[in-house]
Amino acid sequence: MASTETVKLKTPHSEEPSNQRPPPIDISPTPPTPISVKIADLGNATPSKRHFTEDIQTRQYRSPEAILGRADWTHTADVWSVACVVFELLTAEYLFDPQAQANLFSKDDDHMALIIELLGDFDPDLKMGGRYSRELFDSKGQLRHIRNLKPWPLERVMVEKYTWNVEASKAFCEFLLPMLELDWRKRAQAKDLVDHPWLNVEGELFDFTW
Repeated sequence: MASTETVKLKTPHSEEPSNQRPPPIDISPTPPTPISVKIADLGNATPSKRHFTEDIQTRQYRSPEAILGRADWTHTADVWSVACVVFELLTAEYLFDPQAQANLFSKDDDHMALIIELLGDFDPDLKMGGRYSRELFDSKGQLRHIRNLKPWPLERVMVEKYTWNVEASKAFCEFLLPMLELDWRKRAQAKDLVDHPWLNVEGELFDFTW
């Protein structure tokens, strides 16, 4: 007679109870993930010392010297664009988004008005000398087509529109405003900003909710 054996199958419910506790979950903040940047779409690229064209920069990131059609712009036009992008990353809105109004003013008129409202008026020598200067400004240096300006400095914009606290707004403006210097010859350069205190975010946690 052949012998028979009983095989006992193990199921999750038949396992022996264990006194071991699961390892604790690490809930400490994770360090910021490094950012990988790729530069693409160089359709408007042109050397700063040998201009292929004076029509540079995407509309929303266009510097005042480019709007005026000046031929003496330099690489600091890109610094202006970077400032506009930084603002956009933090607020999800354009810093300057000019609109034309038929038969009243053009996008260039509105763009220049928005810049003056945010940063203050230009020195006369900065306004003139561009291909479009006389289309935008009259002989007294006033905008030809937009007269009623409503100044709203950046520090107030961050507090009143985006509800930042005064300290955070001030620190941000100390970083951004040198990049938005109206005189491109005095505008901050990348080497001046790379070690700026505002860029030091070590140990800080951000909650970006829009």
